[in-house]
Amino acid sequence: MITKYLAGIGALVILVVVICVAAQVRPEQRDRGGEWLSWSPEQRATYVDGFITGYLQGRNQACAVADELFEKGKPHRLGDGHHPDDLPSARCLAQMEEYSRGRYTASGSIDASSYTDVITEFYTKHPEYRGIPFVNLMKLLSDRDYKTADQLYDMARKGELRPVR
Repeated sequence: MITKYLAGIGALVILVVVICVAAQVRPEQRDRGGEWLSWSPEQRATYVDGFITGYLQGRNQACAVADELFEKGKPHRLGDGHHPDDLPSARCLAQMEEYSRGRYTASGSIDASSYTDVITEFYTKHPEYRGIPFVNLMKLLSDRDYKTADQLYDMARKGELRPVR
């Protein structure tokens, strides 16, 4: 009875070790570009969707708080129905980035190719810069700052984008 129990535990330990070894990041994936390139197109789109959703939620919450922080008890006029741009939240939102290039398909999935293709092309064409985190690249793909893979490469060459080591 104890032998079967120990054999079962041994098999379980071996299984866990095999899974952990298989799940380890391979050397070519240790930098951010390697990780990005190891993902499927669906996983990349999911990341972009999560990035944009998180950014927009944080932006909206931060700007909503601006009304409380910057106008409460102040002697000047708050924005109203006639002058909504006077509200600090409106001024805050006007300064924030937008990410409007993603589209939902008829099947309900997101088409994030306008973002994922640029990042994938950058990492594929310029492997020496795969240490640059993809979150840093996403920040440069907003509507205001939208860059191509070649423009990202130029920035990296000039030292404006630095790999994380």
